[in-house]
Amino acid sequence: MTPHQSETRLSRVRVITALLIALLIAGTLANAARKSDFDVALLRDAFVADAGINASLPQEVVDARTLLQTHPLEEGSLLSLGQGLRDDTLLQQRMWEALFPQRFSDADARMRILRAADPVAATCTLIERSGDVILADCA
Repeated sequence: MTPHQSETRLSRVRVITALLIALLIAGTLANAARKSDFDVALLRDAFVADAGINASLPQEVVDARTLLQTHPLEEGSLLSLGQGLRDDTLLQQRMWEALFPQRFSDADARMRILRAADPVAATCTLIERSGDVILADCA
């Protein structure tokens, strides 16, 4: 066997090994995707703005984003969360992240995002409702 033949044979073995590893990885990923109810539509839209937001954020946060996109607040104005949203630390954190750069106040601000069932909502002027969340002017 000449050196060239042994190099060619070694190259074929490497290519076959690489293909087998690639097939094994693809099979493992397909199996994991099937077990986790992976949504292929999310992968198609991976680089679109706000892709997967409905799947990754609580519905209240998605609704609040929709409200503030429809009714943007004046630059520099404060927004506060109603007690029901403020008490849930996960919702509070996700609101801060998803609504950035909106500034929030721990004190009750004029503009508020409230749950529809929040008792304070009755004393405020409803601007709009989206799902279980309302944007209200509590002047």
